[in-house]
Amino acid sequence: MNRITPIVGFLVLTIIVLLVYGLGTIEAWGLQPIAGIALTIITLGLLYKIANLARGLSNVQADGLFTQQNLLNFLAVVGGLVVTFYLNHTIGLGAVVAAGLVQILAALILPKYGAPIATGAYAGMASCNLLCDPTGEVIAAVTAGLVFVLTTPVFGGFGGKLGTIGVSGCIATGLCTVGVFSSPSVPGWDVGWIIVLVSIVSAVITYAINHYLKHGAVMASGVVGTVAGLILPALFPEIGGSLAVMAICASFVGMSSTKHFRNAWPMVAAGLFIGLIFIYSSPYLGGAGGKLGTMAFGAGLSVRGFLDLLEARRA
Repeated sequence: MNRITPIVGFLVLTIIVLLVYGLGTIEAWGLQPIAGIALTIITLGLLYKIANLARGLSNVQADGLFTQQNLLNFLAVVGGLVVTFYLNHTIGLGAVVAAGLVQILAALILPKYGAPIATGAYAGMASCNLLCDPTGEVIAAVTAGLVFVLTTPVFGGFGGKLGTIGVSGCIATGLCTVGVFSSPSVPGWDVGWIIVLVSIVSAVITYAINHYLKHGAVMASGVVGTVAGLILPALFPEIGGSLAVMAICASFVGMSSTKHFRNAWPMVAAGLFIGLIFIYSSPYLGGAGGKLGTMAFGAGLSVRGFLDLLEARRA
């Protein structure tokens, strides 16, 4: 069981991230072949890194599935979802501000459980059309909590992993209930260039707060998401909401560890990758909390894949 658990977790996250990037790439080819080429290259980097990590799976072993720590992590995921969903819809703070506040509070009050609480927070960003009743919330929370436990030993240090775990719960809800995903249209490039710019800036700032200012990953993403959610809608009334979503999405890759990215420069490429997949995957899995993290997760893996290729070539 201790050897099977990491493999199952690895496969779950791999399927989800490839689903999002695959759908986005197909959409890009249908609309703008240049974007299709770019996303195909990005996806190839993602596949290369996943293949490299898969080779080491035989050496990965979980500490145990039914442990006290795993139980507490599971409960933290559930709590993060419930609180964020409540702040998002009942209080009316909106998904970005709600998730950002929960991350900040988790980092300040329960730093040991910051990661599982943040995972639940990302799933709690889901729309009411998807998590439309308590049954949907329960399915999403339980699924995300279980996947968090299964994936603890794999993909360590990659920002966006927690969001990918969160979206697993929303996908399960979509499959098991009457909840529906939305299908927004692909934004035009009159707005797209601003989306990409916000993505790059948010990724770099989050990395800087995380590592240079040493406030930690959860706090860094929470600050960027909260500030963006409060300021961008006021500065850009027509597109500010989308820009705020883009900002917290890109902040997730800035949560990556220095083991994978020693400085902030790779965040520029990661922000570009996230901006592109954000635009072209818009019609798919809309309203699923955690989809934003999945995009960041894939971008971080892709950038690391290309860096590995460069380092191998130099060697």
